[in-house]
Amino acid sequence: MSDNAQISYDYRVRFSKHGAIRYIGHLDVMRYFQKVLRRAEVDIAYTKGYSPHQITTFAQPLGVGVESDGEYMDLKLNSYISCSELKQLINEYSVPEIQAISVKKLPEKSGNAMASVAAAEYYIGFKEGRTPSCLLENDINSLIQKFLEQESIILVKEGKAGLREVDIKERIFEFSYDKSEECFHAVVDASSGYNIKPQALIELFLNYHNDKMAENSLMIYRADTYTRDDEGKLVSMGDIGLDE
Repeated sequence: MSDNAQISYDYRVRFSKHGAIRYIGHLDVMRYFQKVLRRAEVDIAYTKGYSPHQITTFAQPLGVGVESDGEYMDLKLNSYISCSELKQLINEYSVPEIQAISVKKLPEKSGNAMASVAAAEYYIGFKEGRTPSCLLENDINSLIQKFLEQESIILVKEGKAGLREVDIKERIFEFSYDKSEECFHAVVDASSGYNIKPQALIELFLNYHNDKMAENSLMIYRADTYTRDDEGKLVSMGDIGLDE
C-alpha cells in the first residue's frame, strides 16, 4: 500500500422502518440517510469525480407500506468509530420511525449489502374484514401443505426482456400460518434473480385454492433479511461482522 492510499472502514447498519415512514419509497430513504449522516458529521467516504456521492449500499428495497425491523445499509468511512457510537449518532439525528437497531464492523472482502441478500422473512396478515373466504372455512396450514406439495409453483415475473415464468417451489424456504397471531410466516428467496414478494406468494396461494384477495388488504412486516454463510446456510445479515 502506498503512503497516499486512503484507509477506509466498512460498517453494516441494521435499521427499522415503522409508522408513517413506511409509505416513503426506497429512493427517499436513501436521500434521508444522506442527510442524517451529514448532520451527524459522520466521516463517510465519497466517490471521486465531478459529482461525488456518499459510499453507501442498501440491501433489498422495501415495498411501500411495509414495516420492518430487518433493513440494512453498508457504509464506508474514512476514520474509525466504535459501532456503539455510530449507532448513537444515527439515532440522535434520525426520527423515531427510523432507528438503527445494530451496527457491525464488517470484515475485509465481505460482500456488500445489496449483493449479499439471499432471503427475507415476513409476517403477513389481512386487514379486518378482508380475509378471503377459503381461510375462514378451512385449516390454513392444511391448505399451505397442499399448496407446497405441487410439483412446481410458477410465478410470472416481469423484467427488461418481458414476462417470464419462474418455478419458485424450492425458493420458498418456510411457509406456515400462526393461528395465535393470525398471520402467515414466510421465508422466501429475495436475491436479485428471484426476489419473491410476499404479496405475490399470497396471491399464488389463494389462486391455487380458487380464491383471491381484495385490493390493499394485506398488512406486511419484514422481520429480517438473510445472507448465506460459508456452508450455504441462511444467516441474518445482522450477524455478519464484529461489535467493535
